[in-house]
Amino acid sequence: MSGKQAFNPGRRAFLSGSAAGVGLSVAGVPTRALSRIEVPHQVESLKATTETYGFCDMCFWRCGIKVRSRDGRAVKIDGNPEHPQNYGIVCAKGNSGLMVAYDPDRLKYPMRRVGKRGEGRWERISWEEALDEVADGLARVRERHGAHALAMMGHGTWVTPYQRLVSALGTPNLGNPTFGICCGPRLLTNDLVAGRNLSGNETLDLENCRYFLMLGRNITESLHNGETRGWMDALAEGAKSVYVDPRYTITASKSEEWLPIRPLTDHALLLALIHVVIEEQLYDRAFVEQYTIGLDELRDRVREYTPEWAESETEIPASTIRRIAREMAEAAPRVLVYSPRRVTRTTNQLGTGIAIAQLNTLFGIWDRKGGAYSPQSFDIPGPDLPPFERPKAPELPPEWRDAEGRALRLDGAGEQGRFPLAHPEKGLTNRMWEAMADGKPYPIKAFFAAGGNGFMSGADFDTIHRALENLDFFVAADVMPNEMNMYADILLPEASYLERYDDLQTGGAREGYVALRSPAMAPLHDTRDAWSICKGIAERLDLGHYFPHDTVADMVDERLRKVGLSLQELERTGVAKIPADPTKNFPREYGGRSQFPTPSGKAELIPSRLKELGYEDALAYKPQVSPEEGEFHFTFGRVGVHTHARTQNNLWLADFMDENALWLHPDAAQAVGVRNGDRVRVTDRSGRSGTLPAKVTRRIRRDTVFMAHGFGRFDPRQNTAYGKGAADSNLVSSDIDPYIGSIAMDRSLVRVEKLEGGEA
Repeated sequence: MSGKQAFNPGRRAFLSGSAAGVGLSVAGVPTRALSRIEVPHQVESLKATTETYGFCDMCFWRCGIKVRSRDGRAVKIDGNPEHPQNYGIVCAKGNSGLMVAYDPDRLKYPMRRVGKRGEGRWERISWEEALDEVADGLARVRERHGAHALAMMGHGTWVTPYQRLVSALGTPNLGNPTFGICCGPRLLTNDLVAGRNLSGNETLDLENCRYFLMLGRNITESLHNGETRGWMDALAEGAKSVYVDPRYTITASKSEEWLPIRPLTDHALLLALIHVVIEEQLYDRAFVEQYTIGLDELRDRVREYTPEWAESETEIPASTIRRIAREMAEAAPRVLVYSPRRVTRTTNQLGTGIAIAQLNTLFGIWDRKGGAYSPQSFDIPGPDLPPFERPKAPELPPEWRDAEGRALRLDGAGEQGRFPLAHPEKGLTNRMWEAMADGKPYPIKAFFAAGGNGFMSGADFDTIHRALENLDFFVAADVMPNEMNMYADILLPEASYLERYDDLQTGGAREGYVALRSPAMAPLHDTRDAWSICKGIAERLDLGHYFPHDTVADMVDERLRKVGLSLQELERTGVAKIPADPTKNFPREYGGRSQFPTPSGKAELIPSRLKELGYEDALAYKPQVSPEEGEFHFTFGRVGVHTHARTQNNLWLADFMDENALWLHPDAAQAVGVRNGDRVRVTDRSGRSGTLPAKVTRRIRRDTVFMAHGFGRFDPRQNTAYGKGAADSNLVSSDIDPYIGSIAMDRSLVRVEKLEGGEA
């Protein structure tokens, strides 16, 4: 008989529960947050709320939301049950979006720096002054040093206006960290093999999959609602998940099997699996024969990569590798080799990503249920704009000019002879920071930051600091203060995503869709949306023709009317959709054909573009770093209640986790004299270090340590996050993949020592 008692919702039961439970929260609001809310002494009847549709800005999955407002203020966030990214689900991060608007630390009005760069001394100025000074600063640098001396980096759900502004100024140096430090290799390698993109909001039929090989894809703590739900639904229906990671995560706990692989050896495991699949003819023969080329060459290339060889590299038994290959083949095509979004770990992530795409292709997952589907898109034309003009740069050496004499990108992204496979628009922000710090191949004198935080997303504080100190002019636009915009000359405060219109969200899933973000309340402070900011600057630079609409709402309405919709109509529903069509999503289930937009028109097991560039060596395994006595592999990752380095100052989320800890195996902890909760210092080979508490746990390998990403904040304007934990971004490796230029963050090796007497 169960010992549980039914909960009595009466006042006595509630009060007794309150006294006993230190961590109690009311209506989902954490206790510490409640202490800052002035609660009326008498019960009041609440007025009715209004609903406004939007999409979440708390992570990059961008779930559809409904925001409830009362008396002109947003009071609750719910999910939009019609939005294909989440179908009504909102996570802790999404619920805490209210605190972005109400955060007392947010940027509230334009400011000019009055102290030394990074000193944190500011004075308030008007918007007219701010926009005048930004336009003057950008124009001055362009006139003195050329348009190419301007760089821009942005990260967020809508950086388009900033990209348009700096493109109109004539620079090629736009950057977005998503390629060089995150999911770029996965985007690229699926495109090389199949001509199809599995990055961003993946087009994977998770619900119907029956076997997942999760290569560090910590799906429950990266926590994208629609994706996580799809995976959990599959497990509920009997799918098997094999989780491969040096650390036992929540995703590992939900999986049937955990393989604690030796760090940085995923490529060896994949090559051995391909070896077994080909040698035992476990691949989808009909699919491979009809839709692929390169099988014989791939067979020759993996002949030496036996499971026995892989066992010595990965420490996964050869028998396990063979068993997994056979189990996956039995489940195919309802099987997925599931890569992490951030693949930037080693100096051969190009080869690793290609191996993932090769193995998925051998199992014939394309356009089959339980595999990868063909999405539908809701195509809406953009506004009609004049083309961007890039001036010639005769002052640069010939090797840094294109055939028309214009400046090439300083990071080499998309440039022949440098990193031709890197995305030419997203660029390589890791390489941009290094070039800005060193002044090579040419100096950057003006920098425009639209969101993001180079210190917390980069690989070395010193490099970012030197890059910012080299600037003549630095302007930053953001909602919140952070370590990077602390160095700006002009700060432009953005309205939060609950206070503004933005451009349309268009997506491709089983259903094609378009979603609207509209304001749930007027801006609380003297802030503006990105469109208004950029239009104001552009007009001062005689570039107003690139921003022809008075407001972003006008632009959105014009775009919608081109396809027979309107802003007013979409404000009633939040989303418009093209219904799912299984015959289009899964054509090979219904007698149709798959399409592979590669040079050959087929899935290329040995990519032809790789051969054209002479990069076939990337297909071979390359051993990575190994720790010496007393050293550990350094790893970092996500937790379910924070997004990258964006949310650590959010009062509600910090109540769940306000500091990171260093995961350390008990045997390793004993060797260095550390107990659970002790403060420790982590130091890499170059002497960079951080201090934080130790979490002694058997959920990690003996040769590996781990910390959650995004902590160690040193901007005192962030009152909640300041000084909490250690910054993984100042401990990771800055090595690169020589083929595509993306960063190889997990090659760092560290030592751990106990701090005596609470030393910080």
